[in-house]
Parts: sequence; C-alpha cells; structure tokens
Amino acid sequence: MLIKRITCQVKSNDVETFSRLQTNWELIHNLKGFIGQIGGWDIKNKLSACIYSFWESKEDYDYFMGNVHDEIVSKSNQSKTYSSINVELFEEVNNITGLLDDFISVLRKSKFIRTALTDVKEDRINHFKEVQNQVWSPGMKTTNAMLGGKFACSSKDNHRYLTLTGWVSQEAHENYTNHLFTNLKLRANTELDIIRISSQHFVSEDSWKVLGDHL
Repeated sequence: MLIKRITCQVKSNDVETFSRLQTNWELIHNLKGFIGQIGGWDIKNKLSACIYSFWESKEDYDYFMGNVHDEIVSKSNQSKTYSSINVELFEEVNNITGLLDDFISVLRKSKFIRTALTDVKEDRINHFKEVQNQVWSPGMKTTNAMLGGKFACSSKDNHRYLTLTGWVSQEAHENYTNHLFTNLKLRANTELDIIRISSQHFVSEDSWKVLGDHL
C-alpha cells in the first residue's frame, strides 16, 4: 500500500472555501487502485489541513497523478486557498490491527485520527520497528477504542516512519493518552531510537472522506 500525506496551511479567510473544495476529490472514488482518503483540521493548528490518501500500488498512484490530479486541481482552484503545501509518500511496512479487520472499514468508521512522523537513528531502526509491533500496536489494541491503522516508511528516506491509527472518538484517544501512553512509552524506550518526532491529531471530516468504489 502507498500512503500520501498532505499538509496544507490554509489562509484564515479561506477555511470554509478550502473545506468545500476538498469535496471535489470525490471524483477519484472509482479510480483503479484507489482505497480511500481522509482528512481534517489539526487540533493543534486549526489552519493546518491534514489529508491522507491510500493506494494499492505506486503504479495506480502514478496513473492518478499523470492523468487525473492536475485537472481536478485546475478546475477547483483550491490551491488559491492555502499558503503552503507539503506532500510525502510512504510505503506500508505493517498493518496495525485494531477492532476492525479490514482497513477500508477503519477509514469509514474512524472519527479521530492520530499520526506520528518519526525520524529514526540508523542503528536503532530495527529496535524501532520491533517495539512498534511488540509494544505500541498491541498496547493500543487493548484500549478497545483503536480501530486499526498503518505503519509505513518514507519512499525517499528509510529513516523516516509514519504511524497512523484511527479511533472511535477523540475522547477515547485522550483516555488512551492519559492512562496508557506513558507506560507504553517507558516499555518501548522510544527516546533512544528517535532523532525527532512530530504528530498530527484531527477529527475526521465526513465531507472530506472518499472511499474507493471497488472495495
């Protein structure tokens, strides 16, 4: 699976327009290899739009970019509503198992999304992957509130990792943060692995959500 991470810094007077134009991406619902797209406003920065799209393969994504993407952008003029955009591609390393078995159901039912973007030290990559599978993923699953997610590596930098999980609600994620996160962090010994880490947390906007037709 290929994951596209998009962050737009939206102009303060164009928030409603950006959100309305984001619904134009519904046009990609029937493209071959398209799995789904979700997004929302970063709870720490209300002008930062977070968007994640998921594709079965790089070939399917490349077709979209070469034949469909620019036409949608041109017709919507959405680019006029933001001052900057950052785009990164990630390739799936592992599925994160939660309450739901299939990822399309995770996209459909998640109300809150938590992501972490981590740059990992060269000699700590194996340990970082190990604790993701043995500590973080099973730990989050015990909450009975994490629906599922993906653990992925940057297409350009094998030291850079994305962790994305979907939750039943923002409140459920806050409960996890307040009561379980610290203990898992101690067990994982995360600070020994990382160079830097940043996160995005957002309520999933229903009007921005697009699910692939063929799934």
